[in-house]
Amino acid sequence: MTLYSYILFNLYKIMPIFITLIFSLVSVSPIMPAGSEEIAPLLGVISLAFWILYKPDNMGWAALIMIGVFSDSLYGSVLGVSCLANIIIRVTIIKLLLRIKNINIYITLLYIGISLIIWLILHSLIQSLIYIDVYNYYTNIYQFFISLAIAPIIIFFQLFLLKKMYKS
Repeated sequence: MTLYSYILFNLYKIMPIFITLIFSLVSVSPIMPAGSEEIAPLLGVISLAFWILYKPDNMGWAALIMIGVFSDSLYGSVLGVSCLANIIIRVTIIKLLLRIKNINIYITLLYIGISLIIWLILHSLIQSLIYIDVYNYYTNIYQFFISLAIAPIIIFFQLFLLKKMYKS
């Protein structure tokens, strides 16, 4: 094994983590129109669910915790909520993945929808405990539907990257 192939092999193993971190960063960047920051699509959660589904060995527990702490610091939420949501998402996807043999786009979209529901429910529970009187659940519903509408674009982009990185 040459040095170049060793570097590429290790780069391919950590690439899903970096892609998820970049999508998390893009989802909080000020590219959305003014006033719609609360319903920005959860690109990091979509990317996380995709990579857990297609490359679960590259999205280990340490990567989930690192992505969770990064997401919590970006969103300004309670530290550890995204870590817990990421761990629950991974366990759920892995448990459901053992039952299905063939993974297609529709199954991927279903798993991403389940992941978004888990993430939004956990975050809305924590936020409603902190801000009892002023928390609005409609923003979570809109954020879920916008994220689900954006998900096929992210899925196809990451499938393209997956085929380029792991071409046989």
